[in-house]
Amino acid sequence: MINDFVSATVSTPFVSRMKQYLRGITDPIRFRLRVHFQPRKNHIYSHFWRFPNQYAVLVEQLLPRLLAERERGKADGPLEIVVFACCSGEEAYTLAYVMATHAPGLPIRIRGYDIVPDVIAQAKLGSYPREHVGSSPFVTPEFVAGLFDSQGEICTVKPQLASLVSFEVGDITDAAFMGQLAQSDLIFAQNVLFHLPRPVARRAFGNIVGLMRPGATLFVNGMDADMRARLTKHHGLEPVTQRITEIYEDSRVDRGARWADSYWGREPLEMSGDWMRKYCTIFSKPGFGKPGSSEGGVV
Repeated sequence: MINDFVSATVSTPFVSRMKQYLRGITDPIRFRLRVHFQPRKNHIYSHFWRFPNQYAVLVEQLLPRLLAERERGKADGPLEIVVFACCSGEEAYTLAYVMATHAPGLPIRIRGYDIVPDVIAQAKLGSYPREHVGSSPFVTPEFVAGLFDSQGEICTVKPQLASLVSFEVGDITDAAFMGQLAQSDLIFAQNVLFHLPRPVARRAFGNIVGLMRPGATLFVNGMDADMRARLTKHHGLEPVTQRITEIYEDSRVDRGARWADSYWGREPLEMSGDWMRKYCTIFSKPGFGKPGSSEGGVV
């Protein structure tokens, strides 16, 4: 009995280390197999203030350039922002809050599209249970007070912010639909491409890039990393590398810790090969200005 107890006590740390070692070998293999072979399917979910470090890059790096273009007369009309897979409006309304807070007076138009009519109807209402508003770990009281008028357990987007946003049913895989849309300054296609079969995701990515005017920026969290590296290079998009590691960790929080169990997981970041294109989630199309090089951008 004593010998058994001693043996178990001594072996437990060794067993734990061995399990960790084996998972370090098998998890990447399992994840790659899931990325290439697990069936893709649509999921309806979203959060407010989902990727705070992306918004920081928008405010710190991109907005100054966009405002400067207007001062130099290189751009006029409203700033065009498109949100694909907008779900029930969380990201689009978050952007309305960010833009109104940090660029007051700048004329903007935010258009949200999703393939599910029911979530578009919910987005147009602009009212949400308080529990849903606070479901993201990044949401702050300041954000809630700035975006919503609250009554009891219901939070309704402030009218002045809701007026900046419109919603319609639309499909990024439909080339005819996408061809009818105006070119845009900021495009968000987040947590959607990895839910599409890989050949369909490649075509959809081409449709999205076609909407980028010169100097436009694409936010594309939620895409198979190998495909993102290859396609952004193919289309001549430049990675915006400020806060790349922080944004990556935000998305790991958003998708859960067990990354190897599903195709939408995010493996630990590894700085080797073309890692910036692989892990970056913000890309700009060459044009009026450059939003910021990698100098000083990776922390």
